Amino acid sequence: MKLKSIIACGLLLLGMGAATTSCEDMFEAENNLVTTDLTPNDTLYQMMGIVQRMQKLAERTVLLGEVRADLLDVDNIHSTAYLQGLFENTPEKTKPYDPIEKVGNIYNQPADYYAVINSCNIYLSRVDSLLKTHGVYKYEKEVCATKCFRAWCYLELAKIYGEVPFVQRPVLTSDAAEEIVADKKSVLGMEAIIDKCIEDLQKYPYMEKNNELRPSYSGKWQDISWGNFFIPVRALMAELYMWKGTCSGNPEDYKKAVSLYHDFFCYPGEERAVGGNIKTWSKWDGESFSGWSNSYYNRFGVSRTTENLVVIPCDTASFYGNYNNLSEIFNSMYKNNYYPAVKPSQRIKDISAAQKFFFYDYRSASEIYYRVGPENVALYDDALEKGDLRLSSIYETNSDPSATKYNANLSTDRSYIYKWLNGSNDMPRADVRQSYVPLFRIPILYLHMAEALNGAGFPETAYAVLRYGLDWTTLATEISEDEFNRLCEIKSVCPKIAAMEESKYKDDEELFEKTKGSFVVWSSDVFGRLDKRTWNHSGSISLQSGLKVQVGIHSFGSGDTEYNDEYYWLDDEDTKNTLDEIRAANQYYGRVLSVEVNEPDEEAGEGGEGGEGEPPVYEYYAKVTYLTEDDIEDELIFETKEAYDEFVRDYRAVTESIQNFLASDELRAKRQARVAQLILEEEALEGMFEGHRFYDLMRYQMRKGAFGPTITMPDYMTEKYGTTTRMTGKPWFLKLPQR
Repeated sequence: MKLKSIIACGLLLLGMGAATTSCEDMFEAENNLVTTDLTPNDTLYQMMGIVQRMQKLAERTVLLGEVRADLLDVDNIHSTAYLQGLFENTPEKTKPYDPIEKVGNIYNQPADYYAVINSCNIYLSRVDSLLKTHGVYKYEKEVCATKCFRAWCYLELAKIYGEVPFVQRPVLTSDAAEEIVADKKSVLGMEAIIDKCIEDLQKYPYMEKNNELRPSYSGKWQDISWGNFFIPVRALMAELYMWKGTCSGNPEDYKKAVSLYHDFFCYPGEERAVGGNIKTWSKWDGESFSGWSNSYYNRFGVSRTTENLVVIPCDTASFYGNYNNLSEIFNSMYKNNYYPAVKPSQRIKDISAAQKFFFYDYRSASEIYYRVGPENVALYDDALEKGDLRLSSIYETNSDPSATKYNANLSTDRSYIYKWLNGSNDMPRADVRQSYVPLFRIPILYLHMAEALNGAGFPETAYAVLRYGLDWTTLATEISEDEFNRLCEIKSVCPKIAAMEESKYKDDEELFEKTKGSFVVWSSDVFGRLDKRTWNHSGSISLQSGLKVQVGIHSFGSGDTEYNDEYYWLDDEDTKNTLDEIRAANQYYGRVLSVEVNEPDEEAGEGGEGGEGEPPVYEYYAKVTYLTEDDIEDELIFETKEAYDEFVRDYRAVTESIQNFLASDELRAKRQARVAQLILEEEALEGMFEGHRFYDLMRYQMRKGAFGPTITMPDYMTEKYGTTTRMTGKPWFLKLPQR
């Protein structure tokens, strides 16, 4: 062929042999991918060889997903042409990178993804033959890990290029590479690629296991377990189904994703919660806030492997091999003369400032105060500390007027993004290398689960992820009856999860049978919501009982969101007015809190004398506690059964009307649209600068039916925050480069 795809070149490179590992912290042995004898040591070296190939993808995974989007600005004077090409979304101007001529865009190299894929193909071709020979899953962890790496690479390729060749056999010769390039049938679109990956992973018996399917080799590197180098199959399957649901629009695909996320988070003994590191205003003196507590940046520390579920380890110097430049790109350092290549855009500052920080001040049962802030506060940075506090927690600026005293090229203004300084909040005086790149972070997975819940028709539960955090209490008290019943139909595929029994439901036999093995089971012995009456806004949330902390993800930076009825809402004004109209049939219907009934015991002979020829009169007493329109508790007293029965009939009629309204398709669609907006903003606030934003926008537009060949921004975002002309009209997908 005269025109050879760079993909074929990458496939051929791998086919003829494997590279040597070079990370001084991890790899010392040679990585021979094709061998005749797979000993345990060979297995270790080969798996680490695949991890070494993943290192080349770490930096571009972040930049392709972030620089092309709207949360960063690129400094055209102090950045490379490669970054500027991504920032302008001009793929037609980015040629494939030529390592000899040193031209082209280094981030537009699908060959490196295929290098990993072909490594996996070669490895699996050898291991599969041994599995068949010995009849046992001797290398089950390695097989699962390898298939996960391959599926992840294909998903990334589909997100970047839209459609690519799909190959699951080793490519060992130039003829084989040529054949793949020529075969147009091998080129698949995103949904077809996802289907192939799901089919491949489903062949493996992952349902009964979880973390034990990840190789660990009992090793650690920079306080990170080697097990965190590998992708949990259940979490990856959930991501694949979430993307599949986005492509197909089929609620059943979303439901499968929801089931897999739930089973991953709730797997017995390995449960994972969102955690309690937050930033919050911590003091209220009656007139204003003063000071804050901040532990949010700790989420990005190198030792946070409970939060950073999967990481790509990176070398700390180019001399040793594959290191990444993210610290230098995102932060002021001596090497870049203290001019970072990128900085937070006005868009992310606007999204952050638009949030309403809400402070719940509990002093006693009779003294509870709610404050929206900050107000009347001397702010360090007014643009960052109004609204959500997460941006101010991970982004900081300062000035060094003496910087140019001996070197006029140095910038006097410094800026730092702690997500790419290993989570440190100390201003670095020396260059700091990012020693890892997280691929899967727990709060991001929870937000993706919220997307899947919303797409599957469960907007209340998706909203609960943002506002309350998921646990038994949330699901039992904050979800409508219709949605709760439908959630019970989402059953676990993992036998260990399906066998879990939630003691909270056992008092009601019918309820227990309905909920058993379903999504609504979040063990109350493990997950817990914070009782704000026991908390002093210390900044690091903990539960007295030692349960795993579940809070609304919006609370990470926007205060006590679960109490913020005024500014963080699920329903629009029309919906609220309709509910009020239904309740207006009587001032207390729909606001009942509790009912107490004292019925007479006729067998005990209680009761007074009736009139001649009339039955005895028995004492009857019923009390209904309800909320008034001003949210004040009041009581109704009934001394006769007839009066109470009349109330119950009317109450049930109003309650049924409310339930029917809440269960209506029209309301559900309105709520789904609203929650989709909240999730997209939350993904920006929580996932900023991590490489997610471009694909978050892509999924949103795909679900809205607004996805075409060129980029369009969500209408509500344009109305709220303005246009983004740099992105709109440019292709969503890069073109596969060719030579």
